[in-house]
Amino acid sequence: MGLFGKRGLHSTDPRVRLAAIERAGEKDLVEVACGDDSPRVRMAAVARISDDARLARVAKDAGELDVRLSAVERISSQQLLADIIKARKNFKLMGACFARITDKKILEAIAGDVGYNPTARRIAVEQFADESYLADIEGKQEADGEDEQSKVDIEALMRMYGGVRMVRAIGRFRRSEKALRALGKVAKNGGEAGELAVEYLCRALASTNPALRNRATKELSALSDPDLVGCLVRAVDDPRIQKPIRDVLSRIDTPEARAALEGLADPVGD
Repeated sequence: MGLFGKRGLHSTDPRVRLAAIERAGEKDLVEVACGDDSPRVRMAAVARISDDARLARVAKDAGELDVRLSAVERISSQQLLADIIKARKNFKLMGACFARITDKKILEAIAGDVGYNPTARRIAVEQFADESYLADIEGKQEADGEDEQSKVDIEALMRMYGGVRMVRAIGRFRRSEKALRALGKVAKNGGEAGELAVEYLCRALASTNPALRNRATKELSALSDPDLVGCLVRAVDDPRIQKPIRDVLSRIDTPEARAALEGLADPVGD
């Protein structure tokens, strides 16, 4: 392999090492990712590693946090991510791993395993609970539709868990239509939790995913409480969602919504 073999990987010139990465095997790439002093070289190395076990080694053993976090982003095995959390106590690394773990059985196992540090176990409990909040509300929606009993049941859930806490938990999953439906259900109940739910739904109006934008629009358009209309008006300060907010207000079509719409200046380019 000459210059582009191991000799190239150990060159004092980072440009030579970067070129050598193109022909290096994964075993050598792990060594480069774990120990190279050039951020560009080590990030290029980890980008070429495809084996989950080798990526996990980088996540556990690399000298610099940037490449460890990059390795975590490329790992598909949730069990390996859980193993990294158990082996290493860096908070940012744990957070990156937890962000990719959605398997409730793995979260439950972490929460109940004293081999994990207390912080990791607490995060697992909270993340497991967050999924449970979402499941509880979704269950009420499917079982009860839009009737008055459904509203009573949602109010009971908010009293049980704490309304604002529950909304913040669900908000973490707002890149799903399921979560946006749950936020819409909570928003209709008004109050502090309802206003926070409206804020999350407004953020979804700026999503690049048309399905999420449509779902957020539908949930917000079903609101009529004047206080919640006020939340919509405040959200219009974000230029990305000025037009969607105007569309929502026109759909609500209550006196408060019409007055708010009339008071909004036309967005630039309208």
